[in-house]
Amino acid sequence: MSKAAGAERTEKVKAIFATFDKNDDGRLSKEEMATFVVAVNPTSMFTEEQISAILDEVFRTYGAYIDGGGLSLDGLRRTYDDGAGDVDRDFDALGLTLASHPDPVEPDPTPPTPEPVEQGEIMPESPVPEAQPSPAKPSPSKAGSSGKQPAVAPAEAPKELSPAVKELLADLEQTLKENGHDNSPEGQAHMSRVLAEIRHRADTLPSRNVSEYFDAHMEMGAMLGTYHRWEEALRSYRRAVALRPDDAKAHFRIGNSNVQLDNLADARESYDKALKAGRGPGDKKLLPQIYVNLGVALETDGFLMRACDQYRQAAILQPTHFRALKLLGSALFALGELEDAEQALTHAVALRPDYASALCDLGNAKAGQGKTEEAVSCYERALKVDGDLVEALYNMGNAMRSDSKYESAIAYYDRTLAAIARGAAPPDWPVWKVYLNRMVSMLGKGAGEKAVMAELDQVYKMTGKRVELYELKKMLRNSGKKKAAPNKGLLTRMKSLGTSSTNGQPPQARTTEEGAVQSANTFARKQESVSTPKQMRWALELRAVQNLLILGTCSVEALKREATDRNLDPNDRSMRGKVVRKATVERVFRELTQLKAEEFAAAMRSLNLRVLAVLDSEGQGTVDLGRVLAVLAVLCEGSPEERAAAAYEILLWQGGHGGGQGVPPPALTAFFRDLYAVFKPKAEPSEPPAEVRSGGPVSQMEFQMLFANNFPYMAALEKLEAADRVRHNGRKCDATLYPIVGPRYYCKAGEFNLSSSSYALQLVPADAPKLSVYIFDEILFETTANKTSRFACYSPHSEVARNHSSGNLQALDASA
Repeated sequence: MSKAAGAERTEKVKAIFATFDKNDDGRLSKEEMATFVVAVNPTSMFTEEQISAILDEVFRTYGAYIDGGGLSLDGLRRTYDDGAGDVDRDFDALGLTLASHPDPVEPDPTPPTPEPVEQGEIMPESPVPEAQPSPAKPSPSKAGSSGKQPAVAPAEAPKELSPAVKELLADLEQTLKENGHDNSPEGQAHMSRVLAEIRHRADTLPSRNVSEYFDAHMEMGAMLGTYHRWEEALRSYRRAVALRPDDAKAHFRIGNSNVQLDNLADARESYDKALKAGRGPGDKKLLPQIYVNLGVALETDGFLMRACDQYRQAAILQPTHFRALKLLGSALFALGELEDAEQALTHAVALRPDYASALCDLGNAKAGQGKTEEAVSCYERALKVDGDLVEALYNMGNAMRSDSKYESAIAYYDRTLAAIARGAAPPDWPVWKVYLNRMVSMLGKGAGEKAVMAELDQVYKMTGKRVELYELKKMLRNSGKKKAAPNKGLLTRMKSLGTSSTNGQPPQARTTEEGAVQSANTFARKQESVSTPKQMRWALELRAVQNLLILGTCSVEALKREATDRNLDPNDRSMRGKVVRKATVERVFRELTQLKAEEFAAAMRSLNLRVLAVLDSEGQGTVDLGRVLAVLAVLCEGSPEERAAAAYEILLWQGGHGGGQGVPPPALTAFFRDLYAVFKPKAEPSEPPAEVRSGGPVSQMEFQMLFANNFPYMAALEKLEAADRVRHNGRKCDATLYPIVGPRYYCKAGEFNLSSSSYALQLVPADAPKLSVYIFDEILFETTANKTSRFACYSPHSEVARNHSSGNLQALDASA
C-alpha cells in the first residue's frame, strides 16, 4: 500500500467512525455499532438476534480494542484489516466524501489482509490434535469436525434491488420469523408450501427481467442460509444457476450449502464449476475464497494433499490471505510435513499476530521438531488471545510434562478440563486423553498409589477398555522416573486392564524393567521353517506399516489395476514417465482403500511419511506412481508369490516394458533399494542391495526367485498376518510378562516362551539358564495335530489356518 493510499484509507475509516460516534466519546457502543451494521448492509434484513450475535462476535474478537464505551477507532480499523469489511465499499455506501486536501497521515502500520469474504465462507478452526505422548506428535487434521460455521457475512457491495424483490424478501423474512422454528411435520409442510409460493413469485416477477429473477433467488438463498435452512437455500441457488449458468458466485454458494449438508462430493463439483466460471474481472476477489472453500471441502473429506494445493493457490492469488496460510500450515502439520507447516503458519501469524488457533498450530509444528521453548512461547501467545483455547492449554500441559514440570502440567490439564466443561471444545473432543496425560504427570510427581489408581479407573472407564492404556505403559517406562516405575502394584493393575499387541514396532523399552535382558548369546532355529530374529524384526516393521496404511485387507489385484495411464495427468507436460503429484497418489490411495475421511487422513499421513517422503528424495512434491505401487504390493492381501507377481507387472508398466520384454536389471535393483529404504527397521544396519544381476531383462519366473532371495522377509510377515489374533491360551512372554499375541517362540532347553517382538530383539528372561545357544520352535496355533509334533506352523492360506482364524477349531493346549 502506497503512502498516499494508506493516508486516504485512514481518513475514510475516521470518517466512517465519526459518522456513527454520535456522542463523540471516541468509542462505538453496541447501539452505535448496530446502526453501523445495518447502514452498510442496506440489502440485508437482520433480525435483532442476528445483529446481537454479530456484535457479540465483534466485541469478543476485538476485546483488546474495547474499554468502557465500546470499540475504538483503532479497533474499527483492525476489523477492516482483518477482512471483516471493505473500507471503500462502506464509505461509498454511506455517501461520504473526503476533504479535497486531507491532512497528511502516516500509512497504516498493520499488515495488509485479505479482501472481504463472500457470504458463507467456511472457516474451519484449528484441528483438534490427538493426545500425545509428547507435545510434538502431529495428528490428522479434522477440518470438518468444527469448521462448518460460516463466517459472519462482511459488508458486501451495495446492490440496488427492485421494489418487487424487496417486498418478496420482506415476506420471506416474516415467514421465517413466524414459522422458521416450528419443526413439527405440519409446520415443516406449511413452511415448504409457503417457500414454494415465494419461489414461484421470484420466477414470475412483473418485470420479466432475468437479472431481477437471478437477484431474487440469490438473495432468498442468502436469507435462508442465515436461518440454517440449507436445503431450501440450495434450491434457490440452483434456480439462480439455471438463470445464469456461468455465474461464479452462484456456483460458489451452492458449494457452501453442500458443505453444510455434508454433500462433499457435490460441493467439490460446485467449487470446480465456480473456478471455471470465475475468470471475469469481477471475480478476482472471489477466486481466493473459492480455492479456500474447495480446500476445506477436500480436507473435510480426508484429502489433505489436494486441500494443500487449493490453499496454496489461494495464497498465490492473495499473498495476504492469512486464513489460507493458516489452513495450509495446519494441513501440512496433519501430513507430518512439519518444516513446511512451520513456514506457512509463521507467515499467517506475521500477517495476523493475534490469530490464536494459528499460534497454537505453530506451537505444535515447532514441538514436533523438538523446539520446545519456541512451542511454549507460541502456546502462551495463543492463550493471551484466548485463555480458553483448549488445544493450547492441553499442549502446554504436554510440554510441561515432557520437561518434567509435573506440577505445571497438572495445572494446565486442570485448566483444559475446566475450559471443556465451559463448552470451549466440541462434544467429540477426546477428554479422556487429558485425564490419561494428567495421570502420567501424577506418577511423575510421585503421587501415591491410591490417587493414581483412582485416576486410572476413571481413564479406563472413559476409554471403554481401550488399547491406549498400553501407550500409557510405554510412557511410564520412558518417563525415566525410577521412583514411579518400580510400583509393582500399579504395574500389576495395569496389566490386568488390557493385553498388549506386539504386532507392531517392538518397543525398545521392554528390556530391563520387569526382568528381561538382551541376550548376548546365539539364537538358533529348530528347523529351517522357523523365522530368524532378523526376519521377524523386518516382518514386524512391515506389519506395522501395513496396519498404519490399512492395506492388509486390500487385494493385491485391486492394487495392480491402479497401474494404468488413466491415473496420469496427460495435460501436465512437466511430468515425465509415470511421475505424478502426491495429490494424485492420494486420490489413487483413496480409491484403493475406500476408507472414511478421518481414517483415510491418518493412513495418508503414514503413507506420506513412510513411503512418499522416501521416494520423493528431492522434496519436489512428485513421485513415480509405479515405484509407489510396486512398494505397496508387498503389503496387500495375497500370498508372497501373488504379491511378487503384482510388483513385477507394475514394474513392467512403470518402465513401459510390456509385450513380454521383461524388467531390466537396473529397474529391479532400484525396486529392491526402494523396499529397503522404506521398510528398514530403525535399529537395523543399512544394507542397500547391490546390483541384482547384469544382462538382459528379467522374466517373471526369475523375478520370483530373486524376490525371495533379496527380500527374505515375506514368509515371516505372512506368519504375523495369519496369527494376528492368536493368544495361545493366555500364555505370557517370559521376558516381558505380557500376554503373547501372534507367533509364540518356545525354547525347550530354557523352558521359556517369547513373543515375536521379544524374539526379534533376542531377549531372554533374567532367570533363564545361561546357554551358549538358545534353540526355538515357532508356534502359530496351539494344536495336538499329531504325536510327533505338537507345534503346528501352517501356511496362512491353508484350510487349517483359515479355520483357526475363524474359530472353527478349538485351540488345544500344547504342553510347553
